[in-house]
Amino acid sequence: MFLKMKAVNKIIVLFLIFIIMSGIYMGAIYYKDSKRIREYKNTEISETVYINNKKFVPSEPYKERNEIIFVALDDVIKALGEKVDYEEKSFGKIIFNYQDKVYEMKKGSNIVIEKNSEKEIKMDGRVEMINGHIYIPVEFVLEDMPLNVMKASENRLFIDSFKSNFDYSWTKDNKYIAHAMGGIDQKTYTNSLEAFERNYKNGYRVFEADIAMTLDNEPVLLHAWGGAEDLGLPKAWEGKAVRYSDFKGQKIHGMYTTLSFRNLCEEMKENKDMYSVIDLKTDAKESREIYKKLVSIAKEVDASVLDRMIPQIYDENMYDAIMDTYEFKSMIYSLYKQEELNAKDIIDFSYEHGIKVVVIEGNKFNKKFVEELSERDIMVYMNTYNSAEEISYYTKYGVKGFFSDFINPVTEKNPYMDEEEKSTDETTE
Repeated sequence: MFLKMKAVNKIIVLFLIFIIMSGIYMGAIYYKDSKRIREYKNTEISETVYINNKKFVPSEPYKERNEIIFVALDDVIKALGEKVDYEEKSFGKIIFNYQDKVYEMKKGSNIVIEKNSEKEIKMDGRVEMINGHIYIPVEFVLEDMPLNVMKASENRLFIDSFKSNFDYSWTKDNKYIAHAMGGIDQKTYTNSLEAFERNYKNGYRVFEADIAMTLDNEPVLLHAWGGAEDLGLPKAWEGKAVRYSDFKGQKIHGMYTTLSFRNLCEEMKENKDMYSVIDLKTDAKESREIYKKLVSIAKEVDASVLDRMIPQIYDENMYDAIMDTYEFKSMIYSLYKQEELNAKDIIDFSYEHGIKVVVIEGNKFNKKFVEELSERDIMVYMNTYNSAEEISYYTKYGVKGFFSDFINPVTEKNPYMDEEEKSTDETTE
């Protein structure tokens, strides 16, 4: 009995020693952590930060230690519109989830493991838990999270999680877009087969196609029924849609072949490097119904041509209406119908939706607006310009491209203007 009591006492003593030693160890760790955390000082940053297009005002101040800036990671996640999702484990380990990423981090460590790929991320500063917030070096947010980061003038920093499947590679080699399929014989707005063939031969690869609906609901290439007479079409058609067969049976100016949307798709099927900007001057509701028809026809000809079609929208409502009919690979936001431009709304909407091309007229040109668009990686095209001199002027201020009737995309000259200038010089002599 005595021996048994002695053994029990020994166990109790050992247990008490363990508790005391654990307490001393945890106390030492706590003291060490507290001492280290006291080294983090509240600070401010010089940049104005925008997260998902809204000014970022964190609930907790930025921290600075050894000239490294730290931010409360949960504040960033909330600003991105996501749920803060993390779990604290033993020995300071933290499992942090963001979208489909899982990050393993540890308090006091400068190493983060991205568990999806087992990639080790080494930072200049450490992860800390301060006042119930995970503080992490700003560099982790800017460089290692799946976010878009863009620096702009006036010390602005844009961070966002916007996703876009758009592809604007067509802009790389195409400064010029053929307006209404391009001009021909000093005539504009023909949207004709001959205009297409000549301008394709001259080097154009992106063609704007005006779409109008016939009386029997077939899409054809025509700027508007209201301008039919100006194209040499019957006077009786002025302002009135006619049947498809009647339209196809006529010639523009008595000599140029009319095109249907189906014809356009057939040309795109044959010419694999051809893109079409679809110009449909309707509201969002009507656009949705017409685009359903366009998509259906394109699929009948060759579904792949849809990926080289570029819808042109005139207001924000048209975006969803059109994208609901097909996941187009590119889109243009044209501003000519907007009497007054709200630069911030236009830039924010384009940026959020991945639209990389905005089109303006000369009377809406503003250097600052072009600069602000460019800073958000949004290109400006202008319409419609046929003067090499004017094009050179706007190009100097960052305009990427132009809709044109007569500029040769290879020589960047207007042959008709050159002829007129030459004729004037000869007359003077």
